[in-house]
Amino acid sequence: MKTLKGIETYGCFHLGHDEAFARKLYASLIADDEVSGDSVITIDLVKREDRVPFPQGLRHCSYEQLALNVQLITKGVFKHLNLEI
Repeated sequence: MKTLKGIETYGCFHLGHDEAFARKLYASLIADDEVSGDSVITIDLVKREDRVPFPQGLRHCSYEQLALNVQLITKGVFKHLNLEI
C-alpha cells in the first residue's frame, strides 16, 4: 500500500510450493496491469528461493477488487489444499 512514508506491506498469502497453482490463482485475480484512478493497492506475486524474494508480477486494484480477491484467494487455497485440484 502506498503511504506518505512510501510503500508498506501489510498482508501476505502463502500459496504453497505449487508454482503452477500460484500462477493460475494470481492470473484469476480481479485487477489491472496498469495503474488506474481507482488503484489504491498492489497485489504482488513473489517467488521465494532460500528466503530471497523474486518479484514475478504486479497487479493494481481498488479496495472493492481487493475484497473480492481475498475471497478468490481464500476459496482457491481451500480447494487446492482440501480437494487436491
